Amino acid sequence: MQYVKVLNLHNLIEACFNVYQEIGYQIGEPRTILLRKIISNLECINALLSAQTTHEILIILRSSIETVVLFCYLTTHLDKQQEYISDSELMELKNTFILVKNWKKDIDTGNPLNLNLQEAINYHEEIFNKHLSKQNQEYVLEQLKLKKYEVTLDNFNTVDKFYRTNKRIRKPFFMDMEKMYSELPKLYGLDVGLRDLIYSDYNINSQVSHGQYYIWIRGMQTDERFIEQVKSQIAKIVTYPLMFLKGQVTINLKNLTRLKAITDQLIPNFYKYQ
Repeated sequence: MQYVKVLNLHNLIEACFNVYQEIGYQIGEPRTILLRKIISNLECINALLSAQTTHEILIILRSSIETVVLFCYLTTHLDKQQEYISDSELMELKNTFILVKNWKKDIDTGNPLNLNLQEAINYHEEIFNKHLSKQNQEYVLEQLKLKKYEVTLDNFNTVDKFYRTNKRIRKPFFMDMEKMYSELPKLYGLDVGLRDLIYSDYNINSQVSHGQYYIWIRGMQTDERFIEQVKSQIAKIVTYPLMFLKGQVTINLKNLTRLKAITDQLIPNFYKYQ
């Protein structure tokens, strides 16, 4: 069996954590959470490299690219941060309604799992009552023309249609990566790399995530080219948020210099495969 050349990300993760933590104190939530997600993804990739599970690395990188684009978008459009939080609340409410809908279908087809529909409805309504902001509660009630949020058999189809067709809930802006990218400023020296990350790397990573037949039957990706592609994506994922933050935060020069030195080492051999 051929093994992937070992790539240890411990130093990168430590250096990235030091810089991101300093940034987090200055920018607050929700963007700090996105930086933490990038760190978490790097830790997963490091573990997957050690385990020689290379396809899964691309799946994690796909998630990281989505996070980077969202972070850069929110950094450019600071006014969208509250909308991101608000729409995330509505997505959680929608997801729990999908649970209710699926349980109802199971019950309508004979209830083989002996489900209690009211339990699912109670859980869904609890999300509305305890997890939604007052503003979002009022929005949902207004859209449904209800005084109190209750899901019943009588209004089930109306509530279902709301979650299927409401523009905010059907596809919030943070789930439309290409649109977010189109609204990012074109930073000098950065746009080509960011476009490649979204339209080339993300495309391949997505095909792995969705089980593209020929990618998976070829077996483990073990050559030097694969490692260089992974390193190139990681370097972009780590550094692009910093480029979009330029002028907005202050970073300890020693920590930043160390991070740059490590990321610079990730990319010197990549372009020979272009």
